[in-house]
Order: sequence, then structure tokens, then C-alpha cells
Amino acid sequence: MAQQPNVEITAAEKPRTKLEPGPAVHWRSTKPGMPEGPDGVSGGGYYGTTGPDPGWGLRLLNQAVLPDDDVHFREVIAGLTLTRAAALGRAPVRGDIEVALALCGYGFEAPQEVVERRKHWVDAAAHDSRPGATAVAEVDRALLVMKPEQIAYALRHS
Repeated sequence: MAQQPNVEITAAEKPRTKLEPGPAVHWRSTKPGMPEGPDGVSGGGYYGTTGPDPGWGLRLLNQAVLPDDDVHFREVIAGLTLTRAAALGRAPVRGDIEVALALCGYGFEAPQEVVERRKHWVDAAAHDSRPGATAVAEVDRALLVMKPEQIAYALRHS
């Protein structure tokens, strides 16, 4: 539709030649502790190294039948399960729960020191900042990535 002759167009109503407002300028946070990119995010220590989809591992753990129904025992198994999955760079699977149970001395004739270590982990889980942090800190990484049968052999012959 054409412009009516009695309506006058002002300069503010005419099409603009450039975008208003202009493109955003580079912004940098002034708050301390704000990460400025992917490299600024801390890892390890209390931050941990999260593997892919820890929620799936907890769901598997909730569906699993465990030899002990203690809440702190479940926390120890959860910590070991998620740590093993993260060490292997994949999401948790049922085999990770079997490995966690083997590390706690289930599934084979465990030596007394393994049973005592499991009791220590369960007692410490009540005071851990993350589920099973004591167990995760005390387990050797090489042992953590083994299969359950290999773990049973290593624990019986150590």
C-alpha cells in the first residue's frame, strides 16, 4: 500500500542504514571465581572428574539387588561404580556395580582384611563429602579398571 499524501514521514521513521543497537562487545566478568571459559573450570579434588551420565549409574544401582541394604553401603558402591565408569570414559553399566561389589569382597571368598576395609568404608561414608569418597581414595586405579574375576584373584593373592 502506498503512502498517504497527508502523512508525513520523519527521519526517525525511515529505514535505518545500520543495526541498532550494534553488535555486542566482548564481556568479561569482574566477579572472582567466575570461569572465563572451559579452561577456567576446576577439576579434581572436591570438584572430581565426572564421567558421562552419573544419573544412569544411580538408576542402575537402585534397580540392583545388593547383599547389604545399608544406606552407607549403597553410597560406597555408588562412588566406586561412578569412579570406574569415569576412569573408563563411558557411562556406568551393570558390570561396574559387579566390580564395586568385588572390591568390597562380595562374590568370592574374601580375606579378612578386605572385609575389614569394607566395614571401614561403610563407617566412613557417613562423614564423606561425596558418596564413597573414602573408598574411591583408597582403591588403586589399576585395580579399579580390572574385571571382577581379576579383582577377586588379586585380592586373594595380595
